[in-house]
Amino acid sequence: MSKLVIFSWLYLLSIPLFAQDIKVAQLDCAYRNNPIGIDVLSPGLSWKLQSAKHNIMQTSYQIVVSSSLSYLNKNIGDVWDTKKVKSGQSLQIKYKGKKLLSSKTYYWKVRVWDNFGHESGWSASAFWQMGLLNTADWKGAKWIAYEKLADSNVNSLPMDGKKDKYIGNNILPMFRKGFTVTKTIKKATAFISGLGHFEMSLNGAKVGDDFLAPGWTKYDKEALYLTYDLTKQLKRGENAIGVMLGNGFYYIPTIKERYRKLKVAYGYPKMICRLLIEYTDGTSANIISNQSWKTTPSPITFSSIYGGEDYNANLEQKDWNLAGFNDSRWKSSLLADGPKLNAQKEEPVKIFENFSPQNINLVAHGEWVYDMGQNASAIIELKVRGKKGDTVRITPAELLKADGSVTQKNIGSPSYFTYILKGGGLETWLAKSKDLLHWENQGKLMSFGDAGHWDDNQKAGYNALLDTKWGGKYGVDKFDGKYWM
Repeated sequence: MSKLVIFSWLYLLSIPLFAQDIKVAQLDCAYRNNPIGIDVLSPGLSWKLQSAKHNIMQTSYQIVVSSSLSYLNKNIGDVWDTKKVKSGQSLQIKYKGKKLLSSKTYYWKVRVWDNFGHESGWSASAFWQMGLLNTADWKGAKWIAYEKLADSNVNSLPMDGKKDKYIGNNILPMFRKGFTVTKTIKKATAFISGLGHFEMSLNGAKVGDDFLAPGWTKYDKEALYLTYDLTKQLKRGENAIGVMLGNGFYYIPTIKERYRKLKVAYGYPKMICRLLIEYTDGTSANIISNQSWKTTPSPITFSSIYGGEDYNANLEQKDWNLAGFNDSRWKSSLLADGPKLNAQKEEPVKIFENFSPQNINLVAHGEWVYDMGQNASAIIELKVRGKKGDTVRITPAELLKADGSVTQKNIGSPSYFTYILKGGGLETWLAKSKDLLHWENQGKLMSFGDAGHWDDNQKAGYNALLDTKWGGKYGVDKFDGKYWM
């Protein structure tokens, strides 16, 4: 009798162990985990199997998709329930449930059976949020711009063998929209595109961690939009959206003094945005781009994907992207036309790595050459102190001349980046364009022997050099014979 009791006890203990022979993990929708902005009606659903044992294979699965997390937790698949499907497939199973709705969030989970007859537990819950499936789903949002390029100057060809019809720079605009939230927020989602590239902020904080968004397309045929979850950034009360635009491959300025390579000119920068705010009482509101948005030139005075970027810190407007800012001197946005919009499916460009110069050399004419130790498409974060109007020029290059200075003979020139100081303390600038490898600075020689008698400019130069990202700590002697910025 006692042996029977012991056997029964051991058998009961083995049940949860068998249940763990196979586990469902890493649920993906359209190749992404918990994605937002899905604009296909039958997204592919995938998962991975985990087991501590060998030769474990899936033989059947069940997918449950629910309209709410509470339904999912009760195993109610009110949107789609496949029931038990005999199949070993776990990759890109096409959704075949009820019609999916724009901007709606769907919750799902999976369980499987293996070749030994064991049933897994339900996977952890996952979700996806739909994007905007048609033009009407933008709820009247319009493409808006600071200025419009004349139709006669539009050119969609990278090269056409013709002389330029016009010469000149363009305005790199920024936009703002203030609005009030009066109810308790359940969820907030932004759908936005800006051509050529955009950077969005909400209440002064950057939205997302991407860079050079959106991805490049044939802009006269298609533009991509991105989707952001702003639930945590949006607040009850006064809010403000800010957007800055750059040219990218959408428009390459016809400036003879800068390297161009291509001639594309689809139009001047423009943007479109819909912010969907869902409230806990079941109602919703939309903030859409239109002529009520205000616009003005940004501190970026030149932007070219090949020619570089110029930034004048004296043109900054403090708190321009915060609620309560006085934008009475800004002008109303212009309405513009735009191409078909599709959700960006590709992973965005992001800043993944920071690196510092490996070698720093002073060459002729007071130029500093910073060797990054590798060839890369990169951007620079410059920290500098100086007088109002002082200028730092940064020239990217891959090769050096015999005297140690840089040459652009193999990459096209001139291409450079300029920062004009506003003065008054430490200034930080993160360029929005790419390819920075060399800094050119004019200044006053700092002799270590005279360090105790440095004037204010030399001391400021020393502090500026300390503030650059050199990857280490440097004493005064490290700057002997060098120039301040």
